Amino acid sequence: MERWLIQSIMISVFGFLKDFRPEDPYIIQYLTSSPMNFTIEEIIQEIFPVSTYTCVNVTIIIFLVTDYLHYKPILVFGAISSVISQIFLIFARTKTNMQIMDFFDGIMIACDIPYYTYIYTAVDKKHYKIVSSHMNMACLIGRFSSAVLAQTLIDNHILKVQHLNYLTLTGTTLSLLWAIGLPSVQKSLYFHQGTEKKKKITDIDTSKPKNVFQILWLDFITAFTNHNVLQWSICWILGTYFYYQFMSYCQSLYQQIYYDGTDLQITNNGMVEAIYTITSTLGVYFVGIIRIPSWWLVGILTLCQGLILMVMAQEHLLSYAYLGYILFGTFYHIMITIANCEVAKNIPADCYALVFGINTFTSHLLQTCVTIVVNSPIGLMLNIRTQFYLYGLSYLIIGFVYTINALRSTISRTRIQDIFTIA
Repeated sequence: MERWLIQSIMISVFGFLKDFRPEDPYIIQYLTSSPMNFTIEEIIQEIFPVSTYTCVNVTIIIFLVTDYLHYKPILVFGAISSVISQIFLIFARTKTNMQIMDFFDGIMIACDIPYYTYIYTAVDKKHYKIVSSHMNMACLIGRFSSAVLAQTLIDNHILKVQHLNYLTLTGTTLSLLWAIGLPSVQKSLYFHQGTEKKKKITDIDTSKPKNVFQILWLDFITAFTNHNVLQWSICWILGTYFYYQFMSYCQSLYQQIYYDGTDLQITNNGMVEAIYTITSTLGVYFVGIIRIPSWWLVGILTLCQGLILMVMAQEHLLSYAYLGYILFGTFYHIMITIANCEVAKNIPADCYALVFGINTFTSHLLQTCVTIVVNSPIGLMLNIRTQFYLYGLSYLIIGFVYTINALRSTISRTRIQDIFTIA
C-alpha cells in the first residue's frame, strides 16, 4: 500500500474516533434532566455561548501554531481538550463547571483546523481530492455510527441518556491514543520550508517568522483578490456560521417543542442524526452529477433553508422539526461542498489551508458577534423560537441576494454568448 494512502487512512481513523459521540444527539436532554436540571435559557444564554467565544479567540492562534509545531501536537491537544470536556460533563454539576466544559469544547472545535489541513502537508497535491474525501467521509461515518448506536441503546432500554456520555468518553480517549500514534509531519505549509517553498520569491528564508508572515500575506492577497474566491468565501462563511448556530441550538428548540406538547418522544434524536448523515452523504455525492449552475443551486437551497428555519420557529410537531433538521443539514453540506470546490478551482493547492483557516475564523467571529447580540446578558436574550425566526429571515434575505447574483451571472453569460454568435 502506498505511503500517502496509509497516511490518509490513519488520519481518517482519527476523524472517525473524534466524531464518535453518541451523547451529542441528546446533550440538551441530558443537561435539562436530573441530575443536571439546567433550564433551556441557562443553556443557550450562559453555557453554550462559552464555546463560541473560546473558539473565535483561539482559531487563528491554533492555525499558526499548528503549522509551526508540525500539526500532530495540536491534534493531540485537541483530543486532550475533548477528553477533559467529557470528564467535566460526566462528573461536574454546577453551571460554572459546565462553562469550563464548554471552554474545552471550544478548543476542541478550533482544533478541527489541523485535522483538515494535516494531510495536505503529508501527500502530493495530486492526491488532495481523494484524501479530502476520506477525511469528510470518516467524520460522517463516525457521526452516523454513534447516532445509530445511541438510538438503539435508548430504544431497547439498555442504557439511559446519561450513560451515553461514557461511550463518548471512550471515543475521545481512543482518539487521543490514536493521535499520539499518528505519523509526524516533517514539513509544514509555511514554517520550516527553506528553499522548497512554492513561492516565486526564491530569496525568502522561511525559517524567520517575519518572512513567514510575509508569505502568509502574499498567499492571502493571491487568494482573496480573486473575485470568485471572495464571492464563494463569503458564501462559505455565511453558510458555516448559520450551520454552527443551527446545530448548537436546534436541540433547545426540540426541547421547547416537547415541553409545549407534541407528537413524538424526544428520544428519537439519534435516529434523526443517523438519517441526516446518510442524506448529507448522498447529497454531496449528487453534487457532482446535478447539472445546475452553482449560484442557482446555492440560491435555491439557501431560500429553502430560510423557509425551513421560519417553519421550525413556529412548529409544534416534533416530527416536522426533525424533518427540518435533516433537510437543513443536507442542504448545508451540498452548499459547502459547492463553495469548497469553487474556491479550490481558483487558488493554488497549498493556499487552501490558509483560506480554510481564515474562512473558519471569520465564521466563528460572526457567530460570536451574533451570539453576544442574541443570547448574552448585554444583548437581547431572545427565546429560542424568536432566535429561529431571526435566523430564518436573515437566511431568506441572503438566499434572495444569491438568487439575484445567479440571475445576473446568467444574463451576463447569455449576452457574451450572443455577442460571439453575432460575430
